[in-house]
This record gives sequence, C-alpha cells and structure tokens, in this order.
Amino acid sequence: MVKLITIFVIMFTHNSWATVISGANECPIQFEGRVREIIRPVGPTDIFSVDRVIFENDHSIKGNIPDRVALEILQNGPFHLEIGRDYKVHVRSGKVCWIEEL
Repeated sequence: MVKLITIFVIMFTHNSWATVISGANECPIQFEGRVREIIRPVGPTDIFSVDRVIFENDHSIKGNIPDRVALEILQNGPFHLEIGRDYKVHVRSGKVCWIEEL
C-alpha cells in the first residue's frame, strides 16, 4: 500500500513540476534590472490595486528590451519590490511572469 501511495504522489508531483518549468520558459522577454521608481496610485486601494514600477534595464537576457521598462505589479501580490534593488524579470505580453531578486 505504501508503494502505491508513493507512486501516486510521484506521478502528480511530476506533472505539477513540469507545468512550473514550462511556464517559466515561455516568457519571451527576460532582463536584469534595477527598480528606479515605484508609482503608487492616489486614493483608496483594493485587492486589485497596482503599482507602476519603473525598471532600468541593466542586462537583456532574452528579447528586445528598452533602457527603461514600466510594468504594473499588484500591490498585494506575490512580488514585493524595493527601490534600488536588482531583479531578474520575466515578461510576456507586457505582464509579469516572474520576478526574482538578484
């Protein structure tokens, strides 16, 4: 019974891991940049409020990226950015796929 449960868990873990890896590779724009400015909207906020974050492109990894990139990022989302910090940014269709601190 233990072997059956182990095989079942491995099968489902493999599928979810493949989805994460595949999603990370499908972002056509990738760059390393420094946060220069975070523009917060004035007024009341809700769970869908976004900040406009201005990145200075330090190094283009994939795609044609201008010197400055402006992206909208959820205020209460999974990514918490700080001015002056360096990040590796993955973008698809003007939307953030993933951000990681360098």
